[in-house]
Amino acid sequence: MVYIFTALYCEAQIFIEQFRLIKNQQTNWFQEFYNETYNIHLTITGVGEIAASAAISSVCSTYRPTQKDLLLNVGICAHTTKNNGIFLCNKIIERETGRTFYPDILYYHSFSEATLVTGMLPYNANQDNTHQMKSESADFLYDMEAAAIYQIGIHYFGPHQMIFLKIVSDKGLVSQVSKEQTTLLMKNYQNCIVDYIMHISFITQEINEYENYFADKEETLIETFCADLHCSKTMKDSMKQLIQYMSLTGIDYISIIQSMYNKNLLPCKDKREGKLRFEEFKRRLF
Repeated sequence: MVYIFTALYCEAQIFIEQFRLIKNQQTNWFQEFYNETYNIHLTITGVGEIAASAAISSVCSTYRPTQKDLLLNVGICAHTTKNNGIFLCNKIIERETGRTFYPDILYYHSFSEATLVTGMLPYNANQDNTHQMKSESADFLYDMEAAAIYQIGIHYFGPHQMIFLKIVSDKGLVSQVSKEQTTLLMKNYQNCIVDYIMHISFITQEINEYENYFADKEETLIETFCADLHCSKTMKDSMKQLIQYMSLTGIDYISIIQSMYNKNLLPCKDKREGKLRFEEFKRRLF
């Protein structure tokens, strides 16, 4: 599932139309839209860190994302210089606290990358009080939600599962930005955003299928091995821990098990022999 969070309806409109999202009539707190065919769930949070925090907490507590899911925060932002375009954020700074967060960017993309500052108030180029951050970055983006989304989201997603895409709408003159302009900006970048969503969804699906395939094979092997060893419940749990450790460290335990079968050491006649073979298995490993 891809959980999309936007601050405004005009930012969400392209996704609602592109993926034919249906409004969830069961919730009264936030506007939620979904399409199970595309595995898309979209929430309009409202503007600001407090609104974003409440929305993320509500959605994630209700739907409980897993390691297979992704969080995408997308919307407009200001830019402190004259750059326009769409940016993937590789660093997020919370202006009020100075805390810094780093989303892991693992997937190939064609976007420019940028630092994003999140503040409680709209960025005003005429009253710029972010000068202390410019020593770290010559220029940066500015929004009002991302840092909060990251901080709440990290309780439910890994850093590699959270993606922040921002489109520059102004240079610190937010009063000049209208709903119509925002809708047009989002449409200008609709194709590249949708392509990216489909791209990362395909990759994560392939990874999950790959992991599930080997997890099933591993589970079958463990069950057979434990049955032939006449394992007790304690021995079986110990075996699962051993194999999980070996999988993570890359130890080739399968060839050791196979060699024990080839030498007719398995299957065992009884529990007593099974304990001896289990100890022999551990000796061969370590």
